[in-house]
Amino acid sequence: MKRMEHQTFQLETMPTLAAPMFIIGFRGWGNALEVSAGTTAYLVDTLQAASIGHMEPDACYRYDESRPVVRIETGAMKSITPPGGSFFAIETASGENDLVILIADEPSLNWYRFSRELVDLAHRLGAPGVITLGSMFDNVLHTDRIISAVTTGSDFEGVVSRHRVIPINYHGPSAIHTIILEACRKRAVAGASLWGHCPAYLQGIAHHGMMLQLVRLLTDMASFSLKTDALEADWEALEIQIQKLMTDNPKLAGIMEQVRKKKREGAIQDLGQNGDEQGKVINLKDFLDP
Repeated sequence: MKRMEHQTFQLETMPTLAAPMFIIGFRGWGNALEVSAGTTAYLVDTLQAASIGHMEPDACYRYDESRPVVRIETGAMKSITPPGGSFFAIETASGENDLVILIADEPSLNWYRFSRELVDLAHRLGAPGVITLGSMFDNVLHTDRIISAVTTGSDFEGVVSRHRVIPINYHGPSAIHTIILEACRKRAVAGASLWGHCPAYLQGIAHHGMMLQLVRLLTDMASFSLKTDALEADWEALEIQIQKLMTDNPKLAGIMEQVRKKKREGAIQDLGQNGDEQGKVINLKDFLDP
């Protein structure tokens, strides 16, 4: 593919890909318990993805909100790293869809331009779809595997039904995920935004269990194979520590019993900051083994 110029990102190289599915994970808002960025990072690491490009920081970020990170040693400037993100390409096995993955800080500027350029790239590469990942805090348990979704149409209807994904009902302020979906709709590219529901009572961990559920859904939606042994082992180890913490910490056990009661009453809602305001958040990294 010849080099294409974009204002919001740059591609240094692009291998020959066969119908690559685009998968996008943003850091920042919409990345509860590191599920969004963590899932895409697992794909990149496990499938040995090749770096092909990067976000343009000046076009996508406000530095007074997302400040560059500087490293200074004994008074000498060593490095400065702006907010941004990287594009990766993965050539999968024969008969499977290749992948283009973006892991990035959520842009704070030029959402429509970025979304339009991203989906234009997907269209030119013959992508069967664009999938964005998000995660939110909710009134759920850490053992739950609830994923909700919004799509551009019926393209993913069969797979989301098989995995019991909940269709989203929402009216309010938008995230960049829905701007990307709108760009997909205008370009007639299938689009989906998947959201993992994470327990509001936990903070400070990466929820490998929810990542595992998302990975299984993604491999079905995007038609590629992936080993999940590392995720399964990480989640098993974390779950053992959480169960031990429940035994030793009556506060956590009480919070979880309140969640179970709300679930029995049919309450599934985004708690957001409510849990924090009511003192119902436990930062697990203060308790768990490194």
